[in-house]
Amino acid sequence: MCDTHTHTHPSHHPHRSGRRLEEGDAHSADHARWTRRRFLGALSLAGLGGTLLGGSHATTLMASNSVRPIHIPNGDRILVLIQLEGGNDGLNTVVPFRNDIYQRNRPTLAFSRNQTLELSSDLGFHPSLGPLHRRFQDGQVAVVQNVGYDESNRSHFRSTDIWVSASDANQSLSTGWAGRALEATYPNFGQNPPPEPPGVRIGGSRSMFIGDGNRMGVSFDNADVLDRLAEGGALYDQTNVPSATYGQEVAFVRGVANRSFRYAGALQQAASGGQNRVAYPEDTELGNQLASVARLIRGGLQTRVYMVSLGGFDTHVNQADDHAYLMDTLAQSIDAFMRDLEADGLDQRVLLMTFSEFGRTLAENGGLGTDHAAAAPLFLIGRGVQGGIVGGLPDLANLDPFGDLRHTFDYRQVYASILNGWFGLSAADTQTVLGRSYTTIPVLPGLTTGTSTAPSDTPRSPTGLQAPYPNPARSRTTVPFTLASPSRVRLGVFDVTGRPVRSIFEGMRGTGTHTVPLDLSGLAAGLYLVRLQTPQRQYATRLVVVR
Repeated sequence: MCDTHTHTHPSHHPHRSGRRLEEGDAHSADHARWTRRRFLGALSLAGLGGTLLGGSHATTLMASNSVRPIHIPNGDRILVLIQLEGGNDGLNTVVPFRNDIYQRNRPTLAFSRNQTLELSSDLGFHPSLGPLHRRFQDGQVAVVQNVGYDESNRSHFRSTDIWVSASDANQSLSTGWAGRALEATYPNFGQNPPPEPPGVRIGGSRSMFIGDGNRMGVSFDNADVLDRLAEGGALYDQTNVPSATYGQEVAFVRGVANRSFRYAGALQQAASGGQNRVAYPEDTELGNQLASVARLIRGGLQTRVYMVSLGGFDTHVNQADDHAYLMDTLAQSIDAFMRDLEADGLDQRVLLMTFSEFGRTLAENGGLGTDHAAAAPLFLIGRGVQGGIVGGLPDLANLDPFGDLRHTFDYRQVYASILNGWFGLSAADTQTVLGRSYTTIPVLPGLTTGTSTAPSDTPRSPTGLQAPYPNPARSRTTVPFTLASPSRVRLGVFDVTGRPVRSIFEGMRGTGTHTVPLDLSGLAAGLYLVRLQTPQRQYATRLVVVR
């Protein structure tokens, strides 16, 4: 961990938040608290099983969300949360390769345009994100740029708490936003729990499924524990204990724990009944976790929210190789998971969301790494997303007082978009879960950016046809358009003489921003027009095909 780092580099800013190695004791103290919390969580019985559901958890600064029951109508939909632990470097994940400020501040870490996987004329994916790039081209990945919150905290454990609890930076909540949503969905959970767990955690923060009065999910610290349950029907082996007297006591305690695990039968049946249909990346914890989630889904478990994690993103030193490995692990694991579910159409039910506690600094440090910062992009992945880039380019010329990227979207706008656009909660119910109203983001069908009681710098998408991306394009591109109201649309490609050469889409689309993939195979190099027709008017934009 960071106590082994030895390089020194003068701090660019005087604020001693513990975000940089150079901040010495402050940095070490933050890491001590962060790693100790994770270690103690792994050792505890509740951490290993998450299993003793129930119990009271007090909250502060937020009223109980269980006063009014919430009904989630889209009952077969599943959310998979992927926590990137350590603070992912957003600027080298979604790379602003044309930006001179980016290039100057990262003399060894910056990527050039031809090194990235192009998303637009200004942005590209990290070169190790190939499988996600292909899904982006197919319209299955929404990149939400510049996500964060006001007065961003640079501490690992504190910022994680903020993201998981959906709190302000100056609030301290002991509940998770998913736990509150699930508890409000199952208001009689304590007296009449459902036959299957509402949430399942196989990694990441242990607070995510804590509600106001109940733990709303079962919790495993790794996939091996779940596999043990699937194979033997119990978390703990009561026979393999020392022969001494205390061995009998160990067996007794293990027996109590096994009998206390409310959902052992449901999880064992689902995990053993659902088999993986593709190979996952070997020797990666995220791959193992997602493989377990796929088995549970295929086995028929009616869990609404899953949580998994990938650690190692605290890249203070020698970032290039470590980050490349992490990006490859992330992309390969997600791709395997989606291909697994696609084998029998289960992918239609699943939405994935990545998140990390913060991004990294614009400037690389003296150890060829980056330090704790603020805003960063996150991904929404699945057949149901409105694919594309939301939020535009990072503004590297207008940084916050600490020299870090300012956020465009509050992270709770993403949560509101999921609760409203994926699970179908009303605006009032979403406000109940999150504590106040937030604007949604056009990343799911029917969602648009609009007004809210919470401040937002989010621009409203213009009505009509936007420029395809990438453009120029070689083999495929994506065509975005926005509708002010539901309408029948016809989308096609025409050559410069006005002759139609390809039909892209024809049918009804709802209010909001939509993206349609366009296969360019068979089209000669040259200039084309993409045309959008609605009953009210027509729109056109240029597309250049290169070979």
